[in-house]
Amino acid sequence: MTLSLLLFLAFAVILVLLLAWAVRPPTKVRITLDGVLDALSERRHYARLPQILQSLRNEDTDFLYANGHDELGNRLRRERKHVALNYLTHLQGEYQLLLEASRILARFAPEVSAMDEWKRFRLNVRFVLLCRYLRWRLRLGLQPWDVFGNLSDMEGDLTLHLEAATSRLGERAAIASEFPLFLENRGPDSK
Repeated sequence: MTLSLLLFLAFAVILVLLLAWAVRPPTKVRITLDGVLDALSERRHYARLPQILQSLRNEDTDFLYANGHDELGNRLRRERKHVALNYLTHLQGEYQLLLEASRILARFAPEVSAMDEWKRFRLNVRFVLLCRYLRWRLRLGLQPWDVFGNLSDMEGDLTLHLEAATSRLGERAAIASEFPLFLENRGPDSK
């Protein structure tokens, strides 16, 4: 076999794998309006960020290394890194759920939720890229403090935006429910 034939076969295999990856079913989370309200009422993962950052500090493992417990220190660092990576996975899933919730709110009441698709797309791309960057930093043992803060801020901002939109939606619903009562009280006798 010649080198050009091997390169051609490798290229063909890569193209087939990319095609298989491209036609896989989407993993988008589909939720209803009730699901949006449930998602907004749940406790957010970014509220646990201080504990995750504390677990990634080196003071505990440095103490173990200083006292000759290298194996235990290595195991503790591996497990804490694994916990941080799981936390990041849950944070990313929660962010995707919030983005889907913002899409549903925009579809349900576009004048209340003023986030357009282009802004959602940019936020999603930025969040995904920061998550991947953070995963590599964690795997390489680099300090993740600032990136975790950015991700947490992005999720917090989106949550605040959605909560404000749902409260405006609730206010509109309350006004709409009072309007028929107002018309009933203004019947033909109240001239």
